[in-house]
Amino acid sequence: MRQRIDRLMTAWGHFAVRHAWKILVAVLLVVGTLSSQLPRLTLETSTEEFLHADNPTRITYDEFRNQFGRDDQIVLAIRTEAVFDRDFLARLRAIHQDIENEVPNLEDVSSLVNARNTRGEGDRLIVGDLLEQMPETDAELAEIERLVRANPMYTNLLISEDARFATILIRTNAFSSLGDDFDELGGFDDESSAAEATDPAPRAFITPAENSAIVAAIEAVIERHDGDGIEIFLSGTPPMIEAMQDAITRDMLLFTGLAIGIIILALAVLFRRLAGVVLPVITVVFSVITTLAIMVLLDVAITIPTQILPSFLLAVGVGYSVHILAIFYQQRRAGADVESAIVFALGHSGLAILMTSLTTAGGLLSFSVAEIAPIAEFGIFAPLGVLIALVFTLVLLPALLAVFPMRPESRSDSRDGSPSQRLLMRTGEFANAHAASITLVTAGMIVIAVLGALQIEFAHDPISWFPKDNRFRIANDVINDELRGSMFLEVLVDSGRDNGIKDPELLRRLDSIRQYGEALLIGDVQVGKTVSIVDVVKETNRALNENLDEFYQIPDDPLLVAQELLLFENSGSDDLEDLVDSGFSVARMTLKVSMADAIQYQAFIEDIDRKFSKILGGTAELSFTGVMKIMGDTINAVIISMAKTYLVAFAIITPLMVLLIGRVRIGLVAMIPNLTPIIFTLGLMGWTGIPLDAFTLLVGSIAIGLAVDDTIHFMHHFRHYYEKTGSVSQGISETLRSTGQALLYTSIVLSSGFFIYMLASMQNLFYFGLLTGLTILLAFLCDVILAPALITLTLRHEESRVVELQRMETSS
Repeated sequence: MRQRIDRLMTAWGHFAVRHAWKILVAVLLVVGTLSSQLPRLTLETSTEEFLHADNPTRITYDEFRNQFGRDDQIVLAIRTEAVFDRDFLARLRAIHQDIENEVPNLEDVSSLVNARNTRGEGDRLIVGDLLEQMPETDAELAEIERLVRANPMYTNLLISEDARFATILIRTNAFSSLGDDFDELGGFDDESSAAEATDPAPRAFITPAENSAIVAAIEAVIERHDGDGIEIFLSGTPPMIEAMQDAITRDMLLFTGLAIGIIILALAVLFRRLAGVVLPVITVVFSVITTLAIMVLLDVAITIPTQILPSFLLAVGVGYSVHILAIFYQQRRAGADVESAIVFALGHSGLAILMTSLTTAGGLLSFSVAEIAPIAEFGIFAPLGVLIALVFTLVLLPALLAVFPMRPESRSDSRDGSPSQRLLMRTGEFANAHAASITLVTAGMIVIAVLGALQIEFAHDPISWFPKDNRFRIANDVINDELRGSMFLEVLVDSGRDNGIKDPELLRRLDSIRQYGEALLIGDVQVGKTVSIVDVVKETNRALNENLDEFYQIPDDPLLVAQELLLFENSGSDDLEDLVDSGFSVARMTLKVSMADAIQYQAFIEDIDRKFSKILGGTAELSFTGVMKIMGDTINAVIISMAKTYLVAFAIITPLMVLLIGRVRIGLVAMIPNLTPIIFTLGLMGWTGIPLDAFTLLVGSIAIGLAVDDTIHFMHHFRHYYEKTGSVSQGISETLRSTGQALLYTSIVLSSGFFIYMLASMQNLFYFGLLTGLTILLAFLCDVILAPALITLTLRHEESRVVELQRMETSS
């Protein structure tokens, strides 16, 4: 089979040279057409998108948003010397009004300006705004302060405990406004209208572009009002998403440009020829354009993990070109013409490039089974991009070489090679001579690394991805400290019957849940405030009892509860719509909590689930949703995905390695240099405290997919030279002389392509780039030191038998 593929590669080389212009025109037409799709490429960084659409948590969350709207509020915290100051309250109202007038897609804006003020006047229930009339005298200001301090709902929600911070809570529409324009022909197509009424299409949730417009409008308001005695901090999930999108847009352009620059520099140093620089760059750039265009056609957005695709494909794809060009120029220096050199290069390295692309794609394909949706998408489009790069390398590059003007090469018959080739050959000789020692030392290092890997901690903390001086991270820290957080957990209480939520006993149990929750601190997660129907019932009961504080409680009579809720609804307030369903069977309790590492959210939710269920005593069913629940489940998905992807990568790559080498024992031995760098990197993470998150999860499978490339090239060429010479040492030496330099330069290009992520503005990308680049360099060292040592030990007895047979044949 290998010989058949070699012959096919040789035949293809002749065809590509003789039909070069036809190939170039066809490729240009295809890539030119696809490139027109790139302006439609979009970004998606929302928290819920980390989970697949069919994930139960995601389904529950979408159902919640359909029922109650968006849960992830935007929090503006305004620091001042004293909140209860007429000038400050006037500025607070101005900011509040500007937000209402200028920010699109608003659902609700809440602050002390329009805080619910429930009071009784005679036999009337009045539900109005706290600052319907701005205080003009000290007495009126004192009355406002009294009302605020008397209402426990306001503290840590709209005002800090020390009254130095006031907040504005902004809730936007859950659904996109795109496509909501008035239909001038509406009503004329009765049949269509009837069909839509019986089977309405599901509404799309708010888009990233709309989220960006919301945050931009809020930031414009902040910029206008910030300063002159007040400082405004912006936090919440929507601003975090927007900050991530800004970083992705900025970093993706930077990294793509840097990757191209590194590739050009490396190719210039390696080949010192214009063709050796320009042609591989054209090949890999076309591969990236094609891959991104296919993503657009399939309506797949760029996400946090897939933002690395362009620079990743540039670095990986150029490696294939390097192997072709290295042999091409060796043949040219040996006196071959262009066509003969192209044909020989494809016949010599075509099979190895095919197998390396398949193993790289196999390693990346392992991500397609990940529980994290963006990583699963990476597991589809990264291997697709690798295979596209393979096609362009085997199809476009030979055609470009055939038509590109080239000067005659200086003939060289020297076998000494360049300094790097001589160094690599000496390294192989050293590994061959000290095979046992190298293997023992490596085994000891693996043991140390495994001990470190056992100490790895999992994490999913998007806030920590931002630099410490990032204004969003600073704002989040301030709000966590002063107002106990800007993350929200939604608790749904299902009574199982209509009007079940009006039961005083159930309401009292919900009040006990509130008391327990607001005193809760687990790790770094603290509840700052709870909001539920209980607050409405207690406020209303107090208002209808002469506003006396001793009546701030749940009435005993269920009929009285129902009457009070009816009065509240008739007062003109629509707050109950956000707190209970229309049948009063399901209540919503919102917990405002501090933002923390999501690894702590699971323990927190499990604790309150046990405690809340015990308090309810079977009177209702509990369920949890919201952004906090999504993030908590994401870290569980990271853990599951790590196990799945690493096992799948190993299961795909190992048979391919055995198939290429043709011998099971040597194929399995060849996997050791591929796995060793992964173990070393995991050990480094454990010993240095680098957590395993949704990004560092990528390191292992990406690295093994790339590391195996060098091993395949080494083993493929070693097998050829070993069968030719019958000597392990000569086979190693010839392999490193002919292929070692290409392995060195591809490893440098690949690692550099990942090291550039250390320039990223977000810490998760920094660690990803550091660890992946380091792993690739370790893989190269294992391939030129450990692999020769293992081959020597594995084939030593076989070589001895061959030598003995040759001696016997000679003597006879």
